[in-house]
Amino acid sequence: MNGKQIKNLFPSLHVHGNIEVPIKNIQIDSRKVKKGDLFVAIKGITFDSHEKIEEAITKGAIGIVTEKSIKHSPDMLIIETDNSRKTYALLSSAFFGFSSQKLKLVGITGTSGKTTTSYLLYKLFNNVDIKSGFIGTIGEGIGDKFVRKDSFPPTTPDAFPLNRFLYKAVKENVKYVFMEVSSFAILHHRIEGLIFYNKILTFLGEDHLDIHKTLENYIQTKVSFFENYKGKIFLNADTPFYEKFKKISINPVLFGIINKANYKAFVEKVGIEETKFILQYNDKKKAPFSLNMGGEFNLYNFLAASAFAIEEGISLSKLQKFAKDIPTIPGRMDIIKTKKGIIIIDFAHNPAEIKKVLSFLNNIKKGHIITVIGAVGWSTEKKSMEIGKIASALSDFVIITTDDPRSDDPKKIAKNVQKGASNNTKIILDRKKAIKAAIKTMQNNDIIALLGRGHENEMHYKNKIIYLNDSEYAKEVLNDNQN
Repeated sequence: MNGKQIKNLFPSLHVHGNIEVPIKNIQIDSRKVKKGDLFVAIKGITFDSHEKIEEAITKGAIGIVTEKSIKHSPDMLIIETDNSRKTYALLSSAFFGFSSQKLKLVGITGTSGKTTTSYLLYKLFNNVDIKSGFIGTIGEGIGDKFVRKDSFPPTTPDAFPLNRFLYKAVKENVKYVFMEVSSFAILHHRIEGLIFYNKILTFLGEDHLDIHKTLENYIQTKVSFFENYKGKIFLNADTPFYEKFKKISINPVLFGIINKANYKAFVEKVGIEETKFILQYNDKKKAPFSLNMGGEFNLYNFLAASAFAIEEGISLSKLQKFAKDIPTIPGRMDIIKTKKGIIIIDFAHNPAEIKKVLSFLNNIKKGHIITVIGAVGWSTEKKSMEIGKIASALSDFVIITTDDPRSDDPKKIAKNVQKGASNNTKIILDRKKAIKAAIKTMQNNDIIALLGRGHENEMHYKNKIIYLNDSEYAKEVLNDNQN
């Protein structure tokens, strides 16, 4: 790709300078620029990489994408734009030959349920010999090759690696890619230029107000993902704010448990490891299901996946068979059985998800619920307090601990969580000690809920990366105690 091609593809961009020079790569990090790269300067929240343009040129950049007029050599390719983030995504899509148009890209968004729904679809379609891919919080997959993410990745990757993945998927004859779409990715134009085959809305609640500032802004960002979209849309008929999405959708496919829906579940039994229900679909057809997942929230995720699968022609018998033997989803309602009770490890880290998980555990508990939880860094005080309020209301005892404080003070975060809680709390900042303390207090039939980190292996504090996997450490403690 070169400047001449960019000029033809995107006439609204002001492309000048050396438009014949070939672009080898596209970079947004000046530290990673190599000879032949196009450097995209982006004005962020705390840093403006326009300040790094000279560094990028020194390192061999042959072109610059900029929102500001800059002095340059006639040998340099210059692309001037009103929005560098949007242009970065569009150029990334073009660089990889608009790969999203060469397969069926399905975007799944919501406050919760994105990972589980996407992963269910990825596993189901591969299970019935339709080669598929997955992009999300827990990793990336193509066919039966899945790579877990161990660092602190975004739910939806940056535009260039995202389009590179789609390019690879096309090369490997993937038919469908199921992708989590975060509000951050929508807001910052990571998905600009992608062509979606279908879109799915899971469940909405309050989240990311540190970025969006208000709930209204957050919901509107999600709505914008569906606006002016002509493809098929799948909507959770029971989610808050459902009407905002139905209003802008043309004949959406609805799934749910309570309200009228094209795919509706009539629940017979909800257990920790099994959910039995009757699926009613397509003009009152009914089919029994035994799902090897616990929790009503997981039933919603399975309904979303089922609605899409049936609409795409997956047979009911194959879907029923898959439901009985769904593979474990890393960090999503992982269960460790002990001699005294059970330990649940789940990624639930925002108020809506925490409430869902703990409400479910309250419905099935025979003993006490001991919750180990924290709030991540950069959270608003209001969100931290809400986490404390929900956790203490739905637990017999809460140990407030550390969860990815980033550059914030862990003690201050914990105090904010405790401020929203009732009296049944204790702060133990060291997460390992918190997990150990919870296991030590466990009595017969108790449930320990380790919430917030799920599949994650790394915790970030200032410049440190601390290795910690909740599930692994809980098992280590149990082995030491011989529980």
